[in-house]
Amino acid sequence: MKNIAFIINPMAGTQNKRRLPKLINELLDKSQWLENIVFTEHAGQALTLARQYATMGFDAVVAVGGDGTVREVAEGVAGTRSALGIIPMGLTNTLARHLGIPLRGNASITWLNRSEPVQCDCLQVTLDEEKPLIAMTCITAGDTRFINCAQGTKASIQDGEMEVIAPAESTLSTAESQIAFTGQALIDSEEYEVEQNIKVRILPDNMYVLAPKRF
Repeated sequence: MKNIAFIINPMAGTQNKRRLPKLINELLDKSQWLENIVFTEHAGQALTLARQYATMGFDAVVAVGGDGTVREVAEGVAGTRSALGIIPMGLTNTLARHLGIPLRGNASITWLNRSEPVQCDCLQVTLDEEKPLIAMTCITAGDTRFINCAQGTKASIQDGEMEVIAPAESTLSTAESQIAFTGQALIDSEEYEVEQNIKVRILPDNMYVLAPKRF
C-alpha cells in the first residue's frame, strides 16, 4: 500500500471542486493507494504542504489545479523520492498535456491507478531580468523541451524547445548556460510565439513525476 496526498487548489480553473474528495475516494484503487486530501487556503500553501508530505515519506503528492499549483507542488517534492502527480484543473495544463494525462472527467483521477514514475530535470530559469524561477524539462531524442512553466510576475514560458548557445558544450551542466528558446509564452496574459535568449541552470536535484503507463 502506497501513501498518496492530494493538494487541491479550490481557486484554480473554473470547475467546482467540492465533489472531488468523494470522487477520489470512489475511483482510486484502494489496493494500491491510501489517500490523504487537503484544500489550500492561500497562495504558497501547496508548496509548504508538498514539502511536509515529502518529508513524511509519501510515495506521491498530487497537484489538483492549474500550472501554478503544479509548480508549487513540484518545488515541494523536488529532490525527494515523492513523485509529483497531477489532476489537471487549470486553463492550460501544460505538463499534464505533455505527459498524456487525461484532462476531463473521471479519467483525470483513475489514470493514477495505471501510473508510473518518470524522472525529470529541474531547472532554474532567469527570464527578462526576473527573479530566478523553477521549471521542469524532459529530454527526448536530443531535444530539450520545457514541459512546465517558468513564471514571473508578468511573463511565463509555457512550452518550447531550447538550444544551448553558450557555453559550447552539447549538454547542459550545473553551470549557468545561455539558452536560445523558441516556443510559446504568456506575457500579460496574452499568448505569443517567442524567440529569445534566457539563462538556465540545471539544479542538482531531479524530480519524479507520475505519468500514465505506456505498456
